[in-house]
Amino acid sequence: MNDVEGFVAPGFERVADLLAHGTRVDIGGRERPADLGAGGGAFAAFVDGERVVDIWAGYAAPGQRWSEETRAVIMSATKGLTTLCAHVLHDRGQLDLDAPVVAYWPEFGAAGKEGTLVRQLLSHQSGAIGVPEPARILSWDGTGWDDPPAIAAAIASAPSAWVAGTKHGYHGVTFGWLIGELVRRVSGKGLGAFFREEIGQPLGLDCRIGTPLDEQRTVAEVIEWTTSSSRRSNLTTIDPTSWAGRSVLAGPDGNLFADEHGAPRFARFMNTPAVQRAEIGALGATATARGLARLYACLAQGEDLVSRPSVERFSEQQVCGRDAVMGVPTRWAVGYTREPPGLVPGAPRQHGPNDEAFGHMGAGGQIGFADPVARVGCGFVRNHLENQAMPLMGAVLVGALYDSLGPR
Repeated sequence: MNDVEGFVAPGFERVADLLAHGTRVDIGGRERPADLGAGGGAFAAFVDGERVVDIWAGYAAPGQRWSEETRAVIMSATKGLTTLCAHVLHDRGQLDLDAPVVAYWPEFGAAGKEGTLVRQLLSHQSGAIGVPEPARILSWDGTGWDDPPAIAAAIASAPSAWVAGTKHGYHGVTFGWLIGELVRRVSGKGLGAFFREEIGQPLGLDCRIGTPLDEQRTVAEVIEWTTSSSRRSNLTTIDPTSWAGRSVLAGPDGNLFADEHGAPRFARFMNTPAVQRAEIGALGATATARGLARLYACLAQGEDLVSRPSVERFSEQQVCGRDAVMGVPTRWAVGYTREPPGLVPGAPRQHGPNDEAFGHMGAGGQIGFADPVARVGCGFVRNHLENQAMPLMGAVLVGALYDSLGPR
């Protein structure tokens, strides 16, 4: 059990109880735990712009309790922030989603990619899933990750894995550099600066894409998920020439998740100060649950950031079906995740019950989403990484939130 701190509006006490005690969920006839593990986390939600839950519990680091200001590394939930930067530019008439990428970034047209559309970059259809010879410019000690334009140039020089628009597959690491370079070309600002100046500061969000050293004291220490020996072996043997291998920058010294000996390294990498400082728009942002929830609440209920037609577009499905990289069904709007097709009986929904909800999940269980039907903005962050194939804790908290709301 964890002691829960923060604010809970009357009627939402069940959410706090779940954060404190966790629960067990029957997934396909097998019981699985849903809790904070050895770390901590936070959950926040706004309804009609009003805060109804803003709570935290557990430990940010050994001997250090999670606090009101604790941020987590939000992993791929970062992509939701990066996506919004592109949509802000679109809403201002500066970025056309149906234009070819080369209209803004001519070099991207190398190696047969000249027909790729901006919309296809955002919906994981471009096939630009890897960095050619990643060890040449990127090191797992954080070296090289602080030069997004150089990394984007390397991606632009290489052929795509497939002809844009013929498949969709998760651009797990390259997404941030692809969209970040578009943002830079159009606005003249780096991705981190654009998000901070155009979105984060105006809304007072405790979210950063690229966290300065003096702010990293508030960032929770990432704790590696439990990795079985078979999982470790699988990570070691990912073929650098395969689509799955390319997407996690596999090479002779391992990949994003495991080193060349098969030992897990994702948490160690994400805890590296140079990595947190770099503007890694696919997986490196830090945020509180409150910051994520407030951001998505703005999209769910109003026009503070973009127009209502833009928000309506965020719920429009672009692709749905088997992901060519991950091998499981995924579902995308233009940059945002939609609730994917059910894979296992009993699995709770990550984005709540309404199909119009959109947002982005992150490795280890992070989630931020907006539900324009119920006018809900929600965020969940944690530091002990949960099973990445089917995280449960955020989903059960979301379920309790909607149970407390009642029909809407």
